[in-house]
Amino acid sequence: MGSRLIQILLGLSLLLNTFVLVGFVYSSWISPPTFERHMLPPPPPPGTRPSPVELVIKDLGLDDAQRDAVRGQLDRYAAARRERFREIQKIRDQIAAELAKPQMDMTQIDGLIDQITKLRADQSKESLHAVAQLGPQLRPDQRERLHVLLVQRF
Repeated sequence: MGSRLIQILLGLSLLLNTFVLVGFVYSSWISPPTFERHMLPPPPPPGTRPSPVELVIKDLGLDDAQRDAVRGQLDRYAAARRERFREIQKIRDQIAAELAKPQMDMTQIDGLIDQITKLRADQSKESLHAVAQLGPQLRPDQRERLHVLLVQRF
């Protein structure tokens, strides 16, 4: 009777382990992913994504007079940023066209990627220059906050 009880308990243990393993396999590999677990906020609609400079201005809490004083700089920055993004999109289209070819020319793709990298680096430099030009319009407490933001973000 003792060996029969052990066999039954081992059988039940094997059955339980099998159900746990099947449940794990199903939830990990078979079932569709549920977005509730790790749901990120949706990306902003195209064209409404604020620039780094706009985010810094928002975080600094510039008043209307300060915003008016830097409006010309911000308009020039925004125009240059839009133009740079147009250039990046043109290069992306060129890369996509090259990737669609049966025989990809990797030297050309490498050159296009280098161009995108340079444009993005130029954009980062331009953003820092625009933020630096805000300095004279800021109050001392805003300047301190600006330096903290620069260290955190850039």
